[in-house]
Amino acid sequence: MMQVPPSHSLLAAGRSWPLWVTAIAVIAGVSALASVWMGRHHSTRAKVVWTVIVIVIPILGPLAWFALGRERRD
Repeated sequence: MMQVPPSHSLLAAGRSWPLWVTAIAVIAGVSALASVWMGRHHSTRAKVVWTVIVIVIPILGPLAWFALGRERRD
C-alpha cells in the first residue's frame, strides 16, 4: 500500500475544497431528488425530467429545481 505524504493529502490546509464542493453537490442532489419524488403536484413525466436534470447537471440542476421546479407554498 502506498502512503500519501501529509503535505499532498486532500485534507491538507488549502486543499480540502474539492471535498467540500463534492459534499455540497451530493447533499444538494439527494435533497433535490427527494423533493422531486415526494411532491404531489407534478406528473411522473415531469419528475423523470427533473431527475435527469438534477443528475446530469450536478450543481445547477438542484439549484434550478429549488428555484424553478418546486411547488410553491401558500
